[in-house]
Amino acid sequence: MTTKTLHWSKPSAEIMNDSGDSIARIAEHDIMSISAQWSEENTGSTLIVPCGPHSGTDPEPSEDLLAQWSPDSWEPFNTQAQVIKQLAAASSTELIILPGAGGRLSDAICTASWAHTHQEFGLLIDPAGWLTPSMMTDLSDHLIRFTSLCQEINSIWGVVIRSVQEDTAGHLVHAPIGEGLISDELLDQTLRTIPTPRLIECK
Repeated sequence: MTTKTLHWSKPSAEIMNDSGDSIARIAEHDIMSISAQWSEENTGSTLIVPCGPHSGTDPEPSEDLLAQWSPDSWEPFNTQAQVIKQLAAASSTELIILPGAGGRLSDAICTASWAHTHQEFGLLIDPAGWLTPSMMTDLSDHLIRFTSLCQEINSIWGVVIRSVQEDTAGHLVHAPIGEGLISDELLDQTLRTIPTPRLIECK
């Protein structure tokens, strides 16, 4: 497998190649809301749709978020995923799903399980986006587990390589490679070993 290296400067919505050309765009709306906001501008593009990241005031999942991950939440999620898949096909758009903590694909376990039964959806895997503050005491163990579970996913479009840091409210926020709480050495030992056609290095 030949792996391309791409670049993503968060919070930019564009993933770029080495020449500075846009390869994919991150949607402003998540799976549950994007169908009502679908734009003809998506035609012919690669569109990456988030699952709905946690953006509450509590850095750890709340009861509301845990309820959203209940079995009853999967039917509307899967229904909306199929709706936007049809919209994407009708507009010649390549649709890619971006899991993350707080969305229904909130961790590596449920993402691997969902991917197994929904292989028609490409996934942009951002392992740092699955981390929560309580995981930081066992960061290495969590990244090793994420890496192992991602080996089972056959529909990976790309893997985001980045770090995280805690803000003043205790939330984990983006940090570029070489900064934050995930060392470059740990990235080499874990996330960079996930088989993928695209590595997205995050600035």
